[in-house]
Amino acid sequence: MCGICGIFRTDSLTVDPNRVKAMRDIMFSRGPDDAGLSTGAGFGLGHRRLSIIDLSEHGRQPMSAGANLEVVFNGEIYNFQELRAELEHSGQEFRTKSDTEVLLLGYRAWGINELVTRLRGMFAFALLDHNKGQIHLARDPLGKKPLFYCRTEEGELLFASSGRALVKGLTTTPEVNPRAVDDLLWNLYIPGPDTIFKGVKKLPPGTLLSYDKQGSSRERSYWQPDFIDNDFTPTPEEWLDRVDNALRKAIRRRFVADVPVGVLLSGGIDSGLVAALGAQECKELQTFSVATDDPELDESSYAAEVARMYNTNHKTLAVHGSERRNLARLVQSMGEPFADASAINVQAIAEVAQQSVKVVLTGDGGDEAFGGYSFFWAAHHASPWRKNLPAMLRPLVASMGRSLRGNSIRSLSRAGTFLNYVGGPVNTTFVSWNDDTTRNALFTPAFRDMLNSHHPDDHYTRIVHTQDHSALLVDRLMDAHIQTILPDDYLAKVDLATMSVSLEARSPFMDLDLFELAMRIPDRVRFAGGKPKSLLRTLAVKYLPPDAAARPKLGFVTPIGKWLRDDWRDLVDAYVLGPAVENRGWFQRKALEEIVERQRGGANYDYVIWSLLVLELWMQMTVDETLAADAVL
Repeated sequence: MCGICGIFRTDSLTVDPNRVKAMRDIMFSRGPDDAGLSTGAGFGLGHRRLSIIDLSEHGRQPMSAGANLEVVFNGEIYNFQELRAELEHSGQEFRTKSDTEVLLLGYRAWGINELVTRLRGMFAFALLDHNKGQIHLARDPLGKKPLFYCRTEEGELLFASSGRALVKGLTTTPEVNPRAVDDLLWNLYIPGPDTIFKGVKKLPPGTLLSYDKQGSSRERSYWQPDFIDNDFTPTPEEWLDRVDNALRKAIRRRFVADVPVGVLLSGGIDSGLVAALGAQECKELQTFSVATDDPELDESSYAAEVARMYNTNHKTLAVHGSERRNLARLVQSMGEPFADASAINVQAIAEVAQQSVKVVLTGDGGDEAFGGYSFFWAAHHASPWRKNLPAMLRPLVASMGRSLRGNSIRSLSRAGTFLNYVGGPVNTTFVSWNDDTTRNALFTPAFRDMLNSHHPDDHYTRIVHTQDHSALLVDRLMDAHIQTILPDDYLAKVDLATMSVSLEARSPFMDLDLFELAMRIPDRVRFAGGKPKSLLRTLAVKYLPPDAAARPKLGFVTPIGKWLRDDWRDLVDAYVLGPAVENRGWFQRKALEEIVERQRGGANYDYVIWSLLVLELWMQMTVDETLAADAVL
């Protein structure tokens, strides 16, 4: 993994190298091993390197092929050895052992459109063709690597791995996007392609953007998820064999590195399978897990069982409120404000892992590909009820469901989720961390006016309205999940948290071949026996200890509510309730004070307050520049 940035002009004026250096060097943690720069007439490319494959100086970037092609690349191409062999057979000559060079020579041989469809990996890159006067930006199909970009009135295209880095190349910091603030407090993330800044965009996953010297651009989606069209031919046993073999191949691909590789072991089925099969690829596998100070959320004992079974070199880190020592570093690594608090856990265990390895494998993507979340399971069971429920009764059932969702009694909360799936519009079935009552009370009248008719679940609405409405509810939800929460929350979380400590994270379940296989699995096989991700559970019985295989999913949960009430109370007072409230003009002080008071009394406003805290810290660090990235909070 690395950090990339650059500027492309429609004219031939030389790009000031100091602008590119400013963008590049604010991403130091993404690539502390080396830094590269290439500037000239109408262009500037910058790169921070975390050396993983071909550690020699030959792997430095920006990398060129002849006088006409240059590239900056963040990520890994897992099938680069196969592509290299094919290119060499056709007469292309390689100068390095790096996967980066495959992009240059692959472009020369196949062109940009065919190149991106051949790649298997995680990537965001910018490829500059001087001869044609074009630059191509590309992002991997599932959105594992971030890429921000904007166009200026002066005819420039700027891009970077981070929104914080991108604005360093602009003459003035763009205005904050009010809709992004609204989105953050509701979703914990800012849905793409929007960002925290007006005029700055995130390149969507599976998208190619080409820009030329005439100022014309073309954005093309080269990959889209499809859980709707299933394959009913294989038997459940055949599906199991296919998944087993594809997962093994995906794990084998991700052990290709010139540095040590380990596994982040959460205690769940997915990371357990990665560790179990990974132990067959690596004789002295190192594994790492987190223990929290909340026994109801702690999964470390299950992780330890898997580690003992496969005799891995295992380390467990206790995570508690003192993790605030790393809070400024976590916020600094955010390309834009981001409020999924489990990033704290990921950063903490990544910091421990980074002392022993440079690459870790994770279990991310298993729930998305194979239907592991409880809301997928609920949607599966709700589908026949939804189909047969008279339309006139749906609003009543949905209302009952909404009244029960979030209930402190778990069985009632689950019943509420189920009823909402039976009767509610599809776009209202997604998880939210705020509610309309709190939202309306929180914002000042002036801020509400800037939102116009925006609502923070609009991105779900846009997707579900374009789907086949006759498809199963669960397939529609899984399809939408891949285009929203996965890239903008879960994958962004892992990327920013691991990159904050200069560690590369690889996700075998996000292997495109495995993921495309999983999308074809029929509903009846995916939830066989009435259980979520039935196929992976069956594999877990084969490869994991009985307790680890049979346990319900918990997730990588952080006790953020307790920390905000107790250990971090002073941070809430200083930043959520501080003088910035009036300075920003976004939130009403009385509403903020009531929310904080209720949360301290036990009400669940944990993530609203956490979102507000992160937002203010990020604003002071990036926009106001009054808070240092290495501040002790």
